[in-house]
Amino acid sequence: MHTDKKNKTNFRDGSRLEHGEAHAKQHAQWSRRQFFQALGVASIGGSFMFQQTAMTAFGQSSMLNSLRGADTDRVLVLLQMDGGNDGLNTIVPVNNDTYYSERPNLAIAKGDTIALNEDRGLNNALADLYPFYADGRTAIVEGVGYPSPNLSHFRSTDIWMSASDGDTFITDGWTGRTMETMFPTFGEPPSPFPLGVQLGGSSFLFNGVGKNTGMSIASPAAFDRLAGKGIAFDFDGIPETTYGNEMRYARQVINDSYRYATAIQDAAGNATNQVNYPDTALASDLSIVAKLIKGELGARVYVVSIGGFDTHAEQEPLHTQLLQQIGGAVKSFVEDLEAAELMDRVLIMSFSEFGRSVFENGSFGTDHSTAAPLFVLANELQGGMYGAMPDLTATDQFGDPLFNVDFRAVYQTILQGWFGLEYGEANSVLGGSFDTLNFLGALPIAVDDAPDAGAFRLMQNYPNPAVNLTTIGYELPATTPVRLEVFDVQGRQLMSVVDATQPAGRYEVPVATQGLPAGRYFYRLTTERGVQTKALSVVR
Repeated sequence: MHTDKKNKTNFRDGSRLEHGEAHAKQHAQWSRRQFFQALGVASIGGSFMFQQTAMTAFGQSSMLNSLRGADTDRVLVLLQMDGGNDGLNTIVPVNNDTYYSERPNLAIAKGDTIALNEDRGLNNALADLYPFYADGRTAIVEGVGYPSPNLSHFRSTDIWMSASDGDTFITDGWTGRTMETMFPTFGEPPSPFPLGVQLGGSSFLFNGVGKNTGMSIASPAAFDRLAGKGIAFDFDGIPETTYGNEMRYARQVINDSYRYATAIQDAAGNATNQVNYPDTALASDLSIVAKLIKGELGARVYVVSIGGFDTHAEQEPLHTQLLQQIGGAVKSFVEDLEAAELMDRVLIMSFSEFGRSVFENGSFGTDHSTAAPLFVLANELQGGMYGAMPDLTATDQFGDPLFNVDFRAVYQTILQGWFGLEYGEANSVLGGSFDTLNFLGALPIAVDDAPDAGAFRLMQNYPNPAVNLTTIGYELPATTPVRLEVFDVQGRQLMSVVDATQPAGRYEVPVATQGLPAGRYFYRLTTERGVQTKALSVVR
């Protein structure tokens, strides 16, 4: 395989494969649709409509039943730039001769950018986002990719969704695994509201390991029927056969649809947008997300997307228009949450399945390529440039830039620095260890599970998760001053449980948790020999 700079086709872009994949997926969806029609529930499909926007809700966890309104609720909003964003025309290498020589028609002039530093310029189309960079609330991570990149839209998107290696095929998503880790009683019993909400599409992003936690309503009419009549199906009399399993699945989808639809309607009805949003599909989606966050739905992850980035031909002015839509929509979304004093709880991360070629093709476009930048925006963030612009001359055998930041390093940073997962837990979610970036700073609480031999020992609390009461155990090898404290994920002390000098021995200390909102916390034991910390969860 090779790349032909004179023609618009990149022979490594997987176009033939994608056609086959699309056909297979379409066939699979049609088969599922036929099955639902046979059951008389043809209205149940991949999403339901809310304010004319297709929505897909995912997740079940009784642990979220009391999360609405909790101060420690942190929300991740993922913004997918579908099709493969041209990173070089987004964060422009304004002093790079190779960039300008390879793009005689498409290169962005230095004067059409906003200076980020001496060598980087932000495309003027994203001017609405620049103030968030200037005030230190935006991190731009350059050169993001993964080893052995796949340039098929479908396959590369699956890799980003699953956080897997390029040669590993799994069907559960990284956020689904994260929710299972944060809320270990996932699905026992099903929650009346979702852990995550995706607008304008569906994916396996929120699927946990071995669990299909999606719900869907295909149309406003189906939504009205479910929400208005409270339909619920039981599972009595369903045969233990393949057909019976499919029927059981369909009925569960319907029941989940009703339960989640009610929660989303309630949350949206409890909030209003406090700013005017642009008249674009992305802005409309983000306005709904803002309502659901304000309405205390309880979801931890939201996903919105904007398509059109597969710019093989006539890239301009389409790419400029897409970036302008993102800038305007995100600006309004942030201002809306700021008006409600909720932006401290929200982190926004953009991503795209891959970047675009260094060279422009013969159709005034760009082809599928590898590394590209992404944006992370939050109030509690150390803004600036991270990673490095890929060397446009030191490319792979296909002429594509080499990545320098694995996308899972960004995920690991968010898992540890935003959601407060322990290092080992984040590794388990991602299937490996990845170097974190420092745009979220150091974790407020470090967890040490392997103390030195002969040192004191802090045990895992039990029960964990806790409801109203848990017990924390520890062992002391000698008499020492002891402090046992409980913190939230921001590192704020909530309780001082023990503050005394104690002799050698084993201790079991009851800790009342009935006053804590459901969520994740840390407890820390400090002695003359050092500090140890572990995580605990509280459920309602």
